[in-house]
Amino acid sequence: MKRLLIVDDELAIVEALQDILSVEGYGIITAFNGAEGLQRMEEQRPDLVLLDLMMPVMDGREMLRRIRDDASLRAIPVVVMSAGRISEEERRSSARFLAKPFELDLLLDTIAELLGGPDGPKPTRGDGVG
Repeated sequence: MKRLLIVDDELAIVEALQDILSVEGYGIITAFNGAEGLQRMEEQRPDLVLLDLMMPVMDGREMLRRIRDDASLRAIPVVVMSAGRISEEERRSSARFLAKPFELDLLLDTIAELLGGPDGPKPTRGDGVG
């Protein structure tokens, strides 16, 4: 089961995403600011991070910078979710950008594209049948 880390300071968003994504078959880890998010990443390495930018304590921009500066974390895809604009550097540092509010199907398609679904890519048989 693929694990997703949701980092957002809005409880309603975290709970809604957690409910929807767990039903889709993903394991969910949550954090409410960037500092908590980095701590969760050390405790349980996620396969993908859903990251809000505007948060207290440590914002998403700083968390994203620290993820990209850490050789052990930089390969983890980060999907930035924000109602505001993001810089070109933030766009380059993230795997995808979703403007809030976004459609649920877009979020699910984005995660599936980056991870291959809750259980990863479907194995293919050697005979080319797939």
